[in-house]
Amino acid sequence: MRKVIRVLLILLLFFVAAFMAAAFYMLKKHQDSGVYLANTYYMGQNVEGRRPAEILDAILRDVDGVDVEITENNETAIAGKLAEFGFTLDKDAAEKSLTDAMDAQKENIATIFKCLTGEETQVTAAVVWQFDQETFDKKVNKAALPEKRVTSVDAEFITDMENRTFYIKPEVSGNDFDEAAFKNWAKEIIENSLADNGTKDISMKFPTEFYILPKVTQDDPELVSKLSAYSPYAGAEVTYVYGSVKEVLDFETILSWLDVSGSTATVNEEKLNAFLADIKARYNTRYRTRKFVTHSGKTITIPENLNEYGYRLNEDAEREQLLEDLTCGEPVEREPVWYKTNKWDNPVYYGREGTDDLAGNYIEVSIDEQHLWFYKDGKVFLDSDVVTGDITKNRGTVTGAYPMAYKLNDYTLRGGEGSGAYATKVKYWMPFIEGQGLHDATWRSKFGGSVYKGNGSHGCVNLPKKVAKKIFENVRAGIAIIIYD
Repeated sequence: MRKVIRVLLILLLFFVAAFMAAAFYMLKKHQDSGVYLANTYYMGQNVEGRRPAEILDAILRDVDGVDVEITENNETAIAGKLAEFGFTLDKDAAEKSLTDAMDAQKENIATIFKCLTGEETQVTAAVVWQFDQETFDKKVNKAALPEKRVTSVDAEFITDMENRTFYIKPEVSGNDFDEAAFKNWAKEIIENSLADNGTKDISMKFPTEFYILPKVTQDDPELVSKLSAYSPYAGAEVTYVYGSVKEVLDFETILSWLDVSGSTATVNEEKLNAFLADIKARYNTRYRTRKFVTHSGKTITIPENLNEYGYRLNEDAEREQLLEDLTCGEPVEREPVWYKTNKWDNPVYYGREGTDDLAGNYIEVSIDEQHLWFYKDGKVFLDSDVVTGDITKNRGTVTGAYPMAYKLNDYTLRGGEGSGAYATKVKYWMPFIEGQGLHDATWRSKFGGSVYKGNGSHGCVNLPKKVAKKIFENVRAGIAIIIYD
């Protein structure tokens, strides 16, 4: 019995030794082979029994077939093989990596036994890519994209000088982009895809966030506030009329007057006052020293206190009217707001032509010459001898420039006191100041000369009836009567 057991033990040891020898032989055989072990997988492919060079050839074939595409707005923009994008496989490095991975597998006894027993083994070998920037830049650039690039434009506040209006010009959302950022993005996508997906095709969708968009849009609060501030002055233009002479307060000047704060624009008081002062300086004629050229061509001076005739700006009323005109939304044409009447509500001017407030229509009276000239439209319409106030009785006719207050038919002149009282009827009465006026004097048979010295009037300018009639019929209240010694 013991003999049997001994034999069995010897046989067992023999078989174990034989098995170990066979296993050692198989192990050594696989270690010495230049191929991957059974049941070995690389990048999802069974590479059992294949040499690294064979695997590399297969990888190269796959790499050559990799397509890269960049789309924009669902249309192919840039496309080509991987190599056209500057990416090529580093063959030497890749083969070394595959070889090192195979050697590492065979050095691990446990891994060998797993492979021999049918268990799958995954190996990892780095695929090294070479990148050529110049090739990449030729393929991937802004010019290579077929879409026309449009630069974004910010919304802006527009002042339309020609049409005297304001509006917000909307922004333009373009499709231009930062080329450097685009290139970095594409390169990174390709690199990540190669690292993650091996040799699969690569498709990239151009990201719209790369577009350089406007920084200011039409709903920008600052633009909206500015439009609100300026809009009331759209259409503003005021044409000032001085007879046939016109001066335009234009849109551009008006805008220069505006002080803007937030959504409110106000007219600058200093600039407005300066404008009104300029009107007064150039066009006010009443209560200012007047230079007058007589019928003989002589220039006389009428002091401001004797110059009751003419134009004087009603500054407060003009300011109010102008501020209203500026926001009425359309052009305005008018005269400045003058003081039209005196304290007796009688007109103080007749008409003007630019700075000339007589405009060729006035009545001139020379006391020394005892003569009157009536000018109409720049020409002498009539002239006549007259009788003025009696200077010997201290009743001389006032000198100066005065507007005709009004005219009346069939008027009774009254004056004096006691025995000196009088009541004289006249047909044509045309007063100018303090009870003095032009009128017919039918009781006189002689005019001119020195009659006024001793037989003059109470201060009025006496006229032959036909002369008084003709003047009466051809004037209206407000015409200037200029009297001088």
